[in-house]
Amino acid sequence: MLYGKSCSRTMLSLCLAVSAPAVWAESNTGLSGHVETGMEYDSNLTVDNLNAASGKSDEAWLIGAGLDGEWNPVDRLHLNLGYSFTGNRYQTYDEFDQDIHLASAEASYDFDPFTLGASYHFSHATLDSDPFLDYARTSVFIGSLVSDDVYLRGSVQKKRKSFDDSEARDADIQGVTGEAYLFFNDARSHVLLGVDGDREDARSDYYDNRLVRFRSKLIHTVDLSGHRNRFSLGWRFEKRDYDDVVLTSSDPAAQDPLFNPFASPTTTTQTQDRAETASVFQAGWTVDLSSIFSLETQLSRGFYHAAVDSEDYRKTVASVTLKAGF
Repeated sequence: MLYGKSCSRTMLSLCLAVSAPAVWAESNTGLSGHVETGMEYDSNLTVDNLNAASGKSDEAWLIGAGLDGEWNPVDRLHLNLGYSFTGNRYQTYDEFDQDIHLASAEASYDFDPFTLGASYHFSHATLDSDPFLDYARTSVFIGSLVSDDVYLRGSVQKKRKSFDDSEARDADIQGVTGEAYLFFNDARSHVLLGVDGDREDARSDYYDNRLVRFRSKLIHTVDLSGHRNRFSLGWRFEKRDYDDVVLTSSDPAAQDPLFNPFASPTTTTQTQDRAETASVFQAGWTVDLSSIFSLETQLSRGFYHAAVDSEDYRKTVASVTLKAGF
């Protein structure tokens, strides 16, 4: 499958389906979807985008569904629309229950030897059944299969975060991403190497920050006892540096209901040098039980460091999910 340009692109599509944006089939139109359910254990409950740990552990039911539509109106032009829903329901601490609705659209054109495209993603998240966060991302990307076993992809993004209860955290974000996919073992294995950079300008200067993230992932596919198995190992490291600012009681952060850094709302405070780092190790195993059903297990261990005690913690997350695809 690795020999010949068209075969290489087919191999790339199959592999990127595991860890990259959707790629296109040769048919003019297509429709696919899935439903899934499972269980998850979290040793230290947190809420993404708040960066604070509760110190509580719990188990949650996982539910999810998704639908993707594809259309190739003319040769080399590819269009995609998608919608997905994911949710968790904790057994004890239902204040951490979260639902995420994600809608996406993507258009790309294969100029050969490179593909140029644009995409838009919008997500709406609820926390304990209440509106929590709206997140929008617009990106322009370029990708090229530079050889039979190397695919490169780069993108620039414009993002927007809007919190329902925290105007101070609302932010505009400029981002860049670079990725390399290295295929080997007759396309049964590949390595993903990625780097991301973000500059976040929040409503309150207290939350302005710059992010650098490095990602790596190894994926291997093998047939065992007549079933396809996919094994993965990954590691992510990120560092977020916050601006040094002078905060007063008039700053939006002083009225932030999600976190108030002031001992007194009338004080003036000079922030110290603030930085957060995260190092997360991940392992996964997916086995195709049939042409429709698959079973997926995931395990991650994260180490999070910051000057604030509630943002300096470790956590382990383990999950088992049964998925049906069509």
